[in-house]
Amino acid sequence: MSAQVSVGAWNDGVFQFPMRVYYEDTDMGGMVYHGRYVSFFERVRTESIRGTDADVDALMAVSSEDGGPLVYVVSNLNISYRQQARIGDVLMGHSMVKRVRAAAVEVKQWISRDDQIVAEAELLVAVIGPDGRPRRWPQKTRAAWERWMNEAQEQALQARSRVE
Repeated sequence: MSAQVSVGAWNDGVFQFPMRVYYEDTDMGGMVYHGRYVSFFERVRTESIRGTDADVDALMAVSSEDGGPLVYVVSNLNISYRQQARIGDVLMGHSMVKRVRAAAVEVKQWISRDDQIVAEAELLVAVIGPDGRPRRWPQKTRAAWERWMNEAQEQALQARSRVE
């Protein structure tokens, strides 16, 4: 018997990942506890990079000669809550790269239910070395982040041109 795993996909520079709200995610009233959204956003980001040159495992494999191993840290997180999600809801997590910096990425994320935004977040995710200091992205990792950012920007331009 093989294990069933939720899968997400990149589409036009936006990663989408389905999630179900479980009892453990909720407060006594059956609504998602506000702190759980941080976990939901983390899950979406982790799945968006799984198996790529930006994967946590790839950064941990950077040699000490090259400044590694490297790890991610969230250095800024801003969440806006729009609607309540409840136990049993099927949510869709979204993640897109807004900007690539020398040692960080700016990420926009949102969680929706039936195409209605439930919560959205703006994040700054940095990469640091063993000493806790920022490090520049390895070339392949930076290229992955930039590819996703460019795909999202191209899609936004196309959407704007269709409206005009």
